[in-house]
Amino acid sequence: MALRIYNTLSRKKEEFVPREAGKVSMYVCGVTPYAPAHVGHGRFAVAFDVVRRWLEYRGYEVTYVMNVTDVEDKIIAASQREGRDWREVADQYNKAYLMDLADLSVLLPTVMPKASEHVEDIIALVEELIESGHAYVLDGGDVAFHVPSFPEYGRLSRRDLEQQIVGARVEADERKKDAQDFFLWKAAKPGEPSWDSPWGPGRPGWHIECSAMSRKYLGEGFDIHGGGADLIFPHHENEIAQSEAASDGCLARYWMHNGMTNVAREDSDEEKMSKSLGNVIGLRDTIGRVGGPALRYYYIAAHYRSDIPFDDKALEQAASALERLRIGRQTMDRLLERRPKPNGADLEEIEEARLSAGEDFHEAMDDDFGTSRALAALHGIVGAVNRVGAEASASFAPSEEGRHRLSTARETLVELSGLLGLSLDGRRVGRGFATDLVDLLVDVRRKARDAGQYAIADQVRSRLAELGIVLEDRPDGTSWRLK
Repeated sequence: MALRIYNTLSRKKEEFVPREAGKVSMYVCGVTPYAPAHVGHGRFAVAFDVVRRWLEYRGYEVTYVMNVTDVEDKIIAASQREGRDWREVADQYNKAYLMDLADLSVLLPTVMPKASEHVEDIIALVEELIESGHAYVLDGGDVAFHVPSFPEYGRLSRRDLEQQIVGARVEADERKKDAQDFFLWKAAKPGEPSWDSPWGPGRPGWHIECSAMSRKYLGEGFDIHGGGADLIFPHHENEIAQSEAASDGCLARYWMHNGMTNVAREDSDEEKMSKSLGNVIGLRDTIGRVGGPALRYYYIAAHYRSDIPFDDKALEQAASALERLRIGRQTMDRLLERRPKPNGADLEEIEEARLSAGEDFHEAMDDDFGTSRALAALHGIVGAVNRVGAEASASFAPSEEGRHRLSTARETLVELSGLLGLSLDGRRVGRGFATDLVDLLVDVRRKARDAGQYAIADQVRSRLAELGIVLEDRPDGTSWRLK
């Protein structure tokens, strides 16, 4: 069965055919690290990690680029609010996010470029757009992209000209030739980071950063562009316009967008989780409560394009479902410890479940990465194993053939689970364990200080600092954060 991907550009599933046989180039818009990540940031990372894992399983060599937007209005505002350098703010929250992704078993992308390290590439791209007539310099040193110069603008979001402005992050400015025009370069303001450019000191706009970095690492065109559905307009629409205006080619063959992670309100409706709405649920805190594997299971229990409600009940169900898979694997281990008997059980039902599950799993993943159906296939194997385990008496033992079938089913279960990034070893791998240890050490330090054992308290603080954990003593107690 051929791999089929739902393409947001065409609004239909299409057979996946990469530009270069055997290789896949993929760019996914990453985070703007100006505050702790929320669970929505975990979801998109897991969604495209699954895509990457499946492509590699199918034999493709994947180059996966996920950017870090470390030059942006919100980071500047956070640095001014916190009285810290913008680089320090971005670096702190980006490092914390990477630790969250590790807890979620997200493989590191091939490249994670930072916008601040590619300003020269951005300036070069802006110069090309000015020279070709697609961009213009405003009084004061700003540079804007002229949307009417790109007739195909709007084909991804399928909005008309009026809709393109309503509700979008479009900055009003009377100097612009057209209200839709967006900034590629922003002139320097007091207290903001800036770089020299042909138009004076300034910094990149949000959209141009991704176009410059994707071109640097993947060329003028690549296979898959991904991100959250909230980026379709204006961010991805603007990426297409500025990238294709500069290259006269197709930016990405397939556009993939994950659904939103929503928060239930008291009126039973749901709303998008957003820092600007003040309804975020922290990714770090959630991993601490349920563990990374359970949260990852929660993400992939729904199709990546679906909007999903986030609540404690859903998390509990995910944790329970993952535990059933782990118990199933443990049951297999227990049965495999028994010595086979010549007249033992042949376990045909387990073999049938394994074959059926393998077929269903592959079909599900080839059908636009259908993880919910893929998980159901795993539970099909475990269901058959649990039925055998429930009926197994103390004298029960498999035959040699039964043992082989059971061992093969176990290998299949572990392998397919691994393709989804799920570990069935039963260990709780998550920030919760690390958080508990740090909290314990903070408490030990407090008790040492109370007892006048200041040398021990200072040693705890120093060792934690060496590990990148900063303690902050306040009148109401001691808090800690990642350096």
